[in-house]
Amino acid sequence: MAKAKQVARTPSPRTSPAPTSAAATFDAAARALPEEIVRNAPAYPRAWLTWASDIADAAVRDAAALAKVPLDDGNLTSDEILELAPLIEYVRASQTRLDADRATGDGEDSAFLATVRADQRKIIRAFRTLRFRRNPIGLALIRSLVRGAPNDPQDAVQDNTGLLSLCNSVDHEKWLGSLPNGEGAAAQRLWDRHNDLVTLAANATVPAGAHAARELTHRLWTLLRLRLDRVLVAGRYLTAGSKSRRAEYRGFRRPTVAKPKKK
Repeated sequence: MAKAKQVARTPSPRTSPAPTSAAATFDAAARALPEEIVRNAPAYPRAWLTWASDIADAAVRDAAALAKVPLDDGNLTSDEILELAPLIEYVRASQTRLDADRATGDGEDSAFLATVRADQRKIIRAFRTLRFRRNPIGLALIRSLVRGAPNDPQDAVQDNTGLLSLCNSVDHEKWLGSLPNGEGAAAQRLWDRHNDLVTLAANATVPAGAHAARELTHRLWTLLRLRLDRVLVAGRYLTAGSKSRRAEYRGFRRPTVAKPKKK
């Protein structure tokens, strides 16, 4: 693999999508979350945020009624509902800045990192859907092992180290090799490429404060999920008698990819 090049980056814009006071409030609430509940950005983050914005619009319209639904952790407040839209935009901007700061070097390095991340995702899916499907401790372990930004080589090294330790354990190595979708081969590729990945990370330029920004962005995503969950519970209760209204508070559905038409 070609040696990673140090590439000068244009600083990403730092303008907050929310007023300074609101941004500080969101940051403080995110940092106060317990470490064990912090989660990564969801799959399909752009589509997820669009869905979240639709929920926020419905919540503003139904705010008075939603606030009357007795939730076990306290009723929704009007401020909580009105803050949802600016929080969504703040998370969107935070993720955009993080992605811009994580740009890797040349095309060859980016392609190499993409293949590593693809193999990591393949193995993670197997653990989540099969091995740890009914094991909360195992699911929490997977979340703790792989939390890095997708295109940050240094994060990829850290994630790879933890994931390979799991894959090579006596409890899971044989099981991975028995899977029909090539997870065992993916684990072997991760092992074979690890030294090249370490070299790539050692030569990559990561902006100052990038890791702290990543951690805060993960926390902001978690804060948004928690607040949305409260709105969804109240909204689904409120609209239980109407199929069309209940659809306004449906859960996220991953976008479908149109299949190419046969000629």
